Amino acid sequence: MGGSLVIAEKPSQARNLREALGNRYGRILSARGHIFKLAEPAEVNEAWKKWSYEVLRPESGFYPLRPDNSHGKDKLISEIKVALKEADRVIIATDCDREGQAIGENILRYFKFKGEVLRAMFSAEDPVSLRQSFEALKPNEHYRPLYAAAVARAQSDQIANLTATRAVTIALKPHGMKGAIGIGRVKTPTMGIVCAREREIQGFEARPYFDLWVDVSDGKDVLRLKHFPAHEARVFDGGLAQKITASFDPWKGPLQVTFEKKKQPPPRLMDLPLLQQRAARWGWSAQKTLDVAQRLYETHKLTTYPRAETKYLPEVEKQNAQAMLDGLRKLPFVKVAYETPTYRMGKRGCFSDEGLAGASHHAIIPNFKTRDKWARVLGALSVDERRLFELIALSYTAAIGPDRLYDRTEISLMAEQRKFAASGIVEQQPGWREALGADPDASKKSDAEAAAILPPWKDHQVVDAVKAGADQKTTKPPARFNEGTLIKAMQEAWKYARDPKTAERLKGAAGIGTPATRASILEGLKTQNLFEIIDKHLAPSALALAIYDVLLKEAPEILDPAATAEMEMALDGILKGEQDPRTVVDTIVARAAALAAKMEQRGQSGAKLDIDFTAKPSPKMLQAARAKAKRMGSRLPKGATTDRNACSEFLGPRPKGNGPSDAQISFARKIAHDANVDLPAATLGDRAALSAFIKKNKGKLST
Repeated sequence: MGGSLVIAEKPSQARNLREALGNRYGRILSARGHIFKLAEPAEVNEAWKKWSYEVLRPESGFYPLRPDNSHGKDKLISEIKVALKEADRVIIATDCDREGQAIGENILRYFKFKGEVLRAMFSAEDPVSLRQSFEALKPNEHYRPLYAAAVARAQSDQIANLTATRAVTIALKPHGMKGAIGIGRVKTPTMGIVCAREREIQGFEARPYFDLWVDVSDGKDVLRLKHFPAHEARVFDGGLAQKITASFDPWKGPLQVTFEKKKQPPPRLMDLPLLQQRAARWGWSAQKTLDVAQRLYETHKLTTYPRAETKYLPEVEKQNAQAMLDGLRKLPFVKVAYETPTYRMGKRGCFSDEGLAGASHHAIIPNFKTRDKWARVLGALSVDERRLFELIALSYTAAIGPDRLYDRTEISLMAEQRKFAASGIVEQQPGWREALGADPDASKKSDAEAAAILPPWKDHQVVDAVKAGADQKTTKPPARFNEGTLIKAMQEAWKYARDPKTAERLKGAAGIGTPATRASILEGLKTQNLFEIIDKHLAPSALALAIYDVLLKEAPEILDPAATAEMEMALDGILKGEQDPRTVVDTIVARAAALAAKMEQRGQSGAKLDIDFTAKPSPKMLQAARAKAKRMGSRLPKGATTDRNACSEFLGPRPKGNGPSDAQISFARKIAHDANVDLPAATLGDRAALSAFIKKNKGKLST
């Protein structure tokens, strides 16, 4: 026995490590994501093969690990087992988050490795960053809370989600539905957010309201002043609107003119949720944003770790700001006049050790270590990769730019205890706006102010009202979520708390889900036909709404984002050493047990979901079926015009070139991610093309 072994998370990472380190730290082997998984319920208790309302928690409290032998992983597991027998030291060099820690440490725990274990932590995968991380190796024991948090999350989700899924499926599954009704600790409240919005839209009743205005003049210039009440204080009474406008006939009086010199700091740097929110405006899904960001980090080494959970940088990063700005100003899309960075320290700025407390990764920024290669690599990027890199680069450029300076003038009067006003902005120094153009997260009001031209009136200027009016408008229902705004809602789960004290406590939490998991949760909800896409927005399916209505009545806490955020806060507490893992799991499982009990009680009544689950054939499918029947000289079989399954059965197997399966798509995406291979969108929609892609690239998984 002897020698050192380095364990990477995936083949692409192993290649990056070999490029940076050679063999000086020993042989480098790659996992392929999680190569061990938790045992299935029936492997722990044979009685659990049959679905029931029982809580699926093993007597030991936790599920044991089992090898994942799918997709050829059995050979990889055997190779790692042999290598571990020959090693006396292992360096875990997987991704530096909970899941990465679990991937590496589960291997060692399963094989009961007894030698020295060290940990390499890095936020970028260029050679310089990787070499520096290996020069600063720490004992793996230092990261015990990180592993404990990963274990608690995996165990609680396994027990609670499977228990809840079985209970809800047995009690509610409608006639004709295939598969289970999946319930998840994060998935179900996320579905609940979208369903609640849909019920709000369905129950919305449009109301007329009135925008009030008055034109005033000093005899030379005329200016329109508008009444801008708070949303809930709009004027809905037509009689009141008429009374207020009539009060200006006649009206003469002084104006209040205020002048302020203002400064505006730049927007915060981006964590993954904010990156996904901004990319959603391009029509990108959360998963697409994460996939492209991962390629920028892992393949091109242009950016730092993408699954960031904070908008801050370590204070030591301040020393790199000048060189970063110098490198960014050489890029063709960075057009700023400022040549020196502005350092904003502390939680109000971007360099803050306090702001990073408890976080595994800092904000997403360009990779300082590869700045001499940025311009050269740009030409190798796809259109999507370049677009996202530009967003990340400009975000950092703005964050270290000077404040925007502007003068703001407001002209106003009071009538009937209501304020009528107009405002305008004169830019003095664009500052960070040279990079971004405008604050991408601000409302459009400031742009309207900038476009306004105000008369040169002084305070107490006396004017006459020359005309007043009320423009009738109609209230609009709340908008559906897109993937970006839904991720923001998941992150801001504290807003759903009914108790102000609870809301205040949850403000400091990360919301529901994690930056690394939210995209996959949304993908899962779409795949399971719980979400539909309507005009690039998310809408709940009939099944989702039916589940929501029952749970809202029977077990509302399962749908409550704030309650789930409290559990997420407890899981984060394990990472900080403030919570006991088993206690946290107990609490999460108890909620699933309460749901199972309620579903068992409901199940005794035999009341299933009352929805028609017979999917109708699409117009294109029906057209194809009718054409086939005409060729055969026969009639369509019974039910083919109303039942998608009957129509599909009549049409027979789909042509080989169309319609890949969900499993095929999932495996192809895994290959693309793990092997750093581009997977074009067109390939995802073609069964034959996707089969060819898998056949060509699956061998790269074991390299």
